[in-house]
Amino acid sequence: MGHVMLAHVTLDDVARHVGVSARTVSRVVNDQGGCTAETRERILAAIDELGYRPNMLARGLITRRSDTVGLIGVEMSDPFFTEVAEGVQRAARGAGRTMFFASTDHDPVRQSELLRSLWSHGVDGVIVFPIGGTEPEVIEMAARGLPIVSTDVQIVGRNVGTVTYDLYGGAQLAVHHLAARGRRRIAMAGHDRSLVDPARPRRETGYRTALADLGLPADPRWLTHTANTVAGGRDAVERLLAADPTIDAVFAYNDLMAIGAMQQLTAMGRKIPDDVAVVGFDDISMCDALTPRLTSVRIDRDRLGREAVGVLLAMSDGAEPPVVHLDLELVAREST
Repeated sequence: MGHVMLAHVTLDDVARHVGVSARTVSRVVNDQGGCTAETRERILAAIDELGYRPNMLARGLITRRSDTVGLIGVEMSDPFFTEVAEGVQRAARGAGRTMFFASTDHDPVRQSELLRSLWSHGVDGVIVFPIGGTEPEVIEMAARGLPIVSTDVQIVGRNVGTVTYDLYGGAQLAVHHLAARGRRRIAMAGHDRSLVDPARPRRETGYRTALADLGLPADPRWLTHTANTVAGGRDAVERLLAADPTIDAVFAYNDLMAIGAMQQLTAMGRKIPDDVAVVGFDDISMCDALTPRLTSVRIDRDRLGREAVGVLLAMSDGAEPPVVHLDLELVAREST
């Protein structure tokens, strides 16, 4: 039978059409049981025939759940965040939730606006990559009743869960790998925001610590800061080789910078990895498509998405905010 499509069909319209109470229709719509299979089939058929759409806002007032979650990333242009968003979306969909994704572009004012907007729209919770220095506001919004999962940075507060991964240790993995490949003059293409964002320098600290632990030289000219983009990676290598042409390895803040570093090394006649080895960070899917394929420190985005959604749902069900730590691994490919 085709849709009748009454204007603004209500739950009461469906109940009258079937000859049951509105409460019975509501139980079917919310999959709560309590009626015979035959009655349920009649109600579902009427919903289809009349074109009834449940009012999710009204349902949320009753269940105190909107079945929506927010994800606030840092920048849309970095494939790492879009791949994380895909992982979160898969996990959210599997739990019957819809995900909204937005980006702060490193702007704390934008992060504040997004948190308040998602809160006012009644999402069940928010997964956020917080900008350094904004921890007090995250704690404040969570205290108002918005469950928040802080990803990457651990924030201690009521109604704040955490999924962290060891960027400091990941940088050490990269340097130790390069040293094991016989590299002794290891440079780093750092992110310029590390100079202003207190949450960002962990990779640099890991890099310096590993050099010291291995007894390798640590020339200050071997660390430069540019944008964390492909162009930034090209710029970083140009600066590094201008400062010291004897560098034999580059560890990049992320894979985009590593790709730019490889482009610039090739343009300057340096063979990879014979002359200069390159290691990236994040292990985005593009790493396998490059020539040579890029060695990278891997953050498992699928698991990150699953864990973040799992923490959020646990908090929504009243659990104490969990803290989950993810291990990183180095994926060795042809660039080293």
